[in-house]
Amino acid sequence: MESMRDLRTKRQRLDQDISDIHSHQTRARFQAVSGTIIGSLVRCLASQQLPSYQAAVAGDVDHFQTEKNDSGWGCGWRNIQMVCSHLLRHDKEMEAAMFKGCGFVPDLLSLQAWLECAWKAGFDTAGSDMLGNVMQGSHQWIGTTECAALLRFFGLKAQIIDFTGGLKNPNIQENDTGEQMHMGVACDNCEQCPIVGPRYSSQVVNNYDLCEACHNLPGADNVAPFRLVQNEQASHNKAGVTVNPTEADKNQQNTLPHLRLMEWVWSYFVVTNLYEGTSESPEDDQSTKAGAVHAQPSKQTRGASHWQHQEERSSKHQKTGNQQSNGKSGADYEASGSNSSAAVTRSGKPPLYFQHEGHSRTIIGIERFRPLNSKSGLKEGCSDDGFQYHLLLLDPSFKTNNIASALSNGQGWQKLMKQGIHNLRSQQYQLLFVDDGIVRGREQEEWKVLKASETY
Repeated sequence: MESMRDLRTKRQRLDQDISDIHSHQTRARFQAVSGTIIGSLVRCLASQQLPSYQAAVAGDVDHFQTEKNDSGWGCGWRNIQMVCSHLLRHDKEMEAAMFKGCGFVPDLLSLQAWLECAWKAGFDTAGSDMLGNVMQGSHQWIGTTECAALLRFFGLKAQIIDFTGGLKNPNIQENDTGEQMHMGVACDNCEQCPIVGPRYSSQVVNNYDLCEACHNLPGADNVAPFRLVQNEQASHNKAGVTVNPTEADKNQQNTLPHLRLMEWVWSYFVVTNLYEGTSESPEDDQSTKAGAVHAQPSKQTRGASHWQHQEERSSKHQKTGNQQSNGKSGADYEASGSNSSAAVTRSGKPPLYFQHEGHSRTIIGIERFRPLNSKSGLKEGCSDDGFQYHLLLLDPSFKTNNIASALSNGQGWQKLMKQGIHNLRSQQYQLLFVDDGIVRGREQEEWKVLKASETY
């Protein structure tokens, strides 16, 4: 165990490192565009002729492209810069906490120095050891864990979501009767731990799970919609004989985890705070009955309200290039050609860091619509309610000028920015999102060990 003297010396060295980085860090360069990328994207989305169309996008974000000197390894750092460009612009508390309050997005070398400081402070020591505890000046690939360690060092609530693509979740084990046990996960209603059997995870309340029995109780709708979390199991016929899945079954199973990813992203950008916008409270309905499910407001994720407020505040300072040419506000657009009152909504929420093997990008929104096939009804790759999803992305490997030009002309932007479920060919994906608020002091110690907050 380190002595108090050793700890003081380590802290003094870290403080000196932070002071040196703050004095020498350099502002990152990026290509400025007319208006904003998000504003231009909203106009393009709203002009589409698609049935039952809906879309939601993040708050304003700058595009940072890979340059010649970081080609092949710098995509992770560029995505960190994109996420930070939003956070610095839209949240004063985060702006003051990040990069010692410099108010700008640092260049790659400065970010590498900040990550080393995070490691020295005890954030993601396992990852630091794997990378040799040295990052400055290296061309090592990074991912969501390095991004999370860096942002958590500043007190930001950066969280990672794993999508395993059909691989078995190691936290789910089977008991002697073959039932799945969700190790370390308790039902937030009856407190059964571990949850045995199907587990239902709320999409609107962070870290809120129910067992099957509580999911069926009155009041569960208060925290709906849910995702079913379980490992895929072999099916059995009536005689108890294992039935091997067909190729069609395998294809469906491979598509399902990525559909869960799409639905998660949709919920992130669209779902607002629990009970927001309604006159009803949990006490006004049947959830107060005995045995009913009660939501825990303390576990709510950030809804749209916080970030929409920040977006509105920021939009007041935008130049006229960000104003919409058709006279509608930047917050909502009615989608032309839609057969419903669906809108393109500017949620104001931070973008998502999107990682898979070999590359990473930044998710700045998502769209969905209901495609129809006259021969077979709903097309493959759709959710249970018939929606097909497309992620809206900023790829650091694409040139900013090309993206801005395509959006301005309304042509070719789909190829640069859209990603459908059938384009998700990797087995595993990770998302990183930044939740509301800043953690400090002893509470920050709990954020030093990195692990996925959810796994699908």
